Amino acid sequence: MPLTAQELLKAARELSSDERNWLVQALQEDELATWQKEVGEEESGYDEWFRAQVQVALDDDSPGIPHEQVVQEMSDLLRAASERERLKTSA
Repeated sequence: MPLTAQELLKAARELSSDERNWLVQALQEDELATWQKEVGEEESGYDEWFRAQVQVALDDDSPGIPHEQVVQEMSDLLRAASERERLKTSA
């Protein structure tokens, strides 16, 4: 007969520190494997492309955009999108 979640938790609390650490690691690895199955494998060359894009960003010496400006622009975009969605659902 399978254990309930409460029974499993109680049993896990009774494990030694080493056993508990192993269990946590195994569960994390299982979660990662499950997630990777759901999202699929990276396309060939993705890692190299990603690293190159990060390097481009690091090497970019163009002036930054002030935080307040970015916040205002994003707020405007979100407000406009929300309004379009509202009009779309009310039509």
